[in-house]
Amino acid sequence: MNNILQSNKSMEWNEYINSMQENKSDFFKITNNVLENKKLNKLILNLSKKLENSEILILTEDFCPDSMFNIPIFIAISELINNVKLKIYRRSENEKLTDYFLSKNLDRIPAVLILINGVIKYRWQEKPQKAYKIQTNIIEQINKLSNLSKNEMKLHYFELSQNEYEKKLWVETINEIQNLKEL
Repeated sequence: MNNILQSNKSMEWNEYINSMQENKSDFFKITNNVLENKKLNKLILNLSKKLENSEILILTEDFCPDSMFNIPIFIAISELINNVKLKIYRRSENEKLTDYFLSKNLDRIPAVLILINGVIKYRWQEKPQKAYKIQTNIIEQINKLSNLSKNEMKLHYFELSQNEYEKKLWVETINEIQNLKEL
């Protein structure tokens, strides 16, 4: 694992955002919303005992809406909890690391490994389970609006998804992290 990590280029979260080719402004806005949300911050601080002194590795791509909505939670974790290191990797630029994540049954992005003392303790991927049904409903709702262009559909999806994350899905992401079982 350490050999794989050393041969791959990781980025800190602010470096990742600055390098984004897609969704940069939305990702930045969502990250700021999460970092400024007192309710979410309080819930994140409840993860301290579990995640203090950990290293969080995230495999992602700029285009991924699930990454745009969920990585900001991990950014907040790294900002609020003592001694949490966050490393972000682009899947397309890190073939060996991608293969390693796949060997850990992480085949969707964002894919997350959480290490404590260099040992993988937890894994998480894509989005909270409750998001699947909600996002399916959003897509069905948008598909009924046949007069929208592809860009308008994408914007509408983003707005509706952001609303759902703000209402309850960010809390679900935090709850899932809290309830992760050790590997």
